[in-house]
Amino acid sequence: MKEHLISYIQDHEKEIIRLATELIGANTVNPPGNEYLAVDIIKKYFNTHGIKYDIFEKITGRANIIGYIGNGSPTLLVACHMDVVPPGDGWDTDPFNSVVKDNRIFGRGANDNKGQMASMLVLSKLLKENESKLNGSLLVIGAADEEKGSGLGLEYLLDECGISADYAIIPDVANNMKIIDVGEKGALFLNIISYGKQSHGSTPEKGVNAIWNMIELLNQLKKLRYKCSTHELFSPPTLNLGTITGGAAHNIVPARCEVKIDIRYLPGETEKEILKKIYEIITSINKHNPTAKFDIHVDTHLPPTQVPVDNPLISLISKHTESILGIKPIPMGYSGVTVSKQLIEKGIMAVGFGPGDEDQSHIANESIEIRELIDFGKIMGLIIFDILK
Repeated sequence: MKEHLISYIQDHEKEIIRLATELIGANTVNPPGNEYLAVDIIKKYFNTHGIKYDIFEKITGRANIIGYIGNGSPTLLVACHMDVVPPGDGWDTDPFNSVVKDNRIFGRGANDNKGQMASMLVLSKLLKENESKLNGSLLVIGAADEEKGSGLGLEYLLDECGISADYAIIPDVANNMKIIDVGEKGALFLNIISYGKQSHGSTPEKGVNAIWNMIELLNQLKKLRYKCSTHELFSPPTLNLGTITGGAAHNIVPARCEVKIDIRYLPGETEKEILKKIYEIITSINKHNPTAKFDIHVDTHLPPTQVPVDNPLISLISKHTESILGIKPIPMGYSGVTVSKQLIEKGIMAVGFGPGDEDQSHIANESIEIRELIDFGKIMGLIIFDILK
């Protein structure tokens, strides 16, 4: 079966390219999403090859599709997201009219996450043809809304549509199949507002400058000391100042300043512990500057997640990646956020693994190597046949 699978995926290179091209051509920039455009392509493919499926929409047009292959337990879930970020500037070609050049596919979503979906579709056709050999179930998901938190996508499928699984692989971490995402940092997105008092710019002593007060707070936040600063699987915690807004004119003392902060923290620490330290900083500022007033609002919080490194998915991914690529991917913690978080929180053993360069997502001229999409299909096929044998 292994030899047949490898030759099958190899022989269907043109079909993988065609499907990736069609999916990229579906403009699913989020917002507004319109993932139904990509789902229509997937639905047509499932219908052509006799794969059963369901479509779930929390909001019209924000479609998710789930293809079902096999029956019973165990159940493996593989989810690729169909929404993409805006193209931005700097493209050499139309971002939604893919180009094949230098053995790569170029277009918005090629790397994140439509190329991977094209590989999974071709693999699904092979698995459907060999469905009688599977002892268990495979769910192939084209999900909505990943780029904006998955409230209309995988989170909705898990919370409201009764979707579950024993295992999950999320091909949304790139790194050329050299890593396995076994954990993700916590993501704490904060909006902090500094309040002051407006006055004429020629008499700043009569006002309270909200921006100067914010600058003092930001300078101390840069030195924020974390409870957990090191971890064997993760890079250190980070803090990013994303935006700062405030003021109206040169000659007006600003009464308001707002910043957006992105904090990525390690397992072993909590949101409450980080917020407590920030409030302690504010208290220390107020001791010498009682006019400084701040509000903190948690915009988004996703706690850190981690699965055991010795879980069965790791050994299977390592085994079959080595057989195809000659390398063993390294289990490691991930600084970004994938839908693995929502899956792990539901008790599903989920890891991230997939093709693509780590610097290709969300950039102009996004691309992915065709060879990697083919190898990914081979590796995933071997993993699936092993789990559902």
